[in-house]
Amino acid sequence: MVYSKKLTYLILGIVLVFNIIGMAMYSYLGRYLQSLGTTEILIQVIVSLFPLSSFIFPPILGRLSDKFQNRKDFILFGALSIPLVFILFIFIKNLMLIIFLVVLYGFCSSLLGLSFILFQEVVFNNQTYISYYNSMVVLGWFFGAQLCGIFLDFYGIGNLFIFLLIISFVLLGLVIFLKEERALILNGFDLHQQQSQKVPLFPNDIDIPVNPAIYYGLFFRNFGIRPIMSILTIIMAFHLSTDSEIGFLVGINPLIQFFLMLLMGRIISRKNEKIIMTLGYILSGIVVLGYIISVDFFAYLFFQILVSFSYSMFWSATHFYIAQNTTPENKGQYIGLANSSFYLGSFLGGMFLSGMLAINPDYYFAMIPLISFPLLSALIIGIKFKHKNS
Repeated sequence: MVYSKKLTYLILGIVLVFNIIGMAMYSYLGRYLQSLGTTEILIQVIVSLFPLSSFIFPPILGRLSDKFQNRKDFILFGALSIPLVFILFIFIKNLMLIIFLVVLYGFCSSLLGLSFILFQEVVFNNQTYISYYNSMVVLGWFFGAQLCGIFLDFYGIGNLFIFLLIISFVLLGLVIFLKEERALILNGFDLHQQQSQKVPLFPNDIDIPVNPAIYYGLFFRNFGIRPIMSILTIIMAFHLSTDSEIGFLVGINPLIQFFLMLLMGRIISRKNEKIIMTLGYILSGIVVLGYIISVDFFAYLFFQILVSFSYSMFWSATHFYIAQNTTPENKGQYIGLANSSFYLGSFLGGMFLSGMLAINPDYYFAMIPLISFPLLSALIIGIKFKHKNS
């Protein structure tokens, strides 16, 4: 059951295009900064501002959208702002101004990220539809890596923001048609909850508890692996020769995740959520080691497949769990907290990697300590994660 299939498919289209932009920006900004002559340490600091922005803004915006019971206006403002940010990127080469623009882009991305909250409300927390949303996210990553890699092979890394500007206009064209009939959505959600014999929409205590172990799991996993993902194209370039080859390896990860996310929507249940989260985090630790020891195309390919399984498992299980335990009254708050934990780990992990590079500028030396952090996530979930009624 969904509130509106037309609105459901429109949001899926928006998230697809938005994540094409996100993957292209995140994957190739480091290469762009490198082309400007930026040092390795400063590159790592600047790309770490993505997750810092995503740590700061989602909880604030989530609470505000909960308070005003409005998601559409926030999303539209983000879609209007992103093309302006890319236009500024095209003309600005000063690093201090680039840092400001990276933070501004992070703010706009957080606004568009509210589409996930709206989507859960529109589909009444349906696990299968949420898996469709996650699949569109990673499909966008695939197309972002592939299309941007091909574009840059033809036109050069200096034209990165031309590509992003073009795609951002497509995104804006979709968001303009977004509608949100809030009262009807809330009434439909309340009716669905009652028919499912779940909690009412507005209980006396709307602060439904979510086990805090999931936040620590997200934090430590991203502390260990996400900083590597932001420089992965640089690391691959040490052993590979073309942007198309690199783009394929970066893009194969989300392509596989596209199918895995659909699968997770069918196999994850309350009984196995904990096991799937734990296994996903363990695989993330193995992947960090894999990036250190890989020296050719096929080694990178194997560990890109492995990281696809890792992400699909822990991410799907975590968000299915949050969806099951939230309502439109508090959904923005809890999804915002999860996103903040995720991106705070990314930011602090990026700072940690920057510190390691200051000690020794060898990327591979700097990555060795990061192996332990996803394993710590697995340990925390294994010990601390329990359902409310367990």
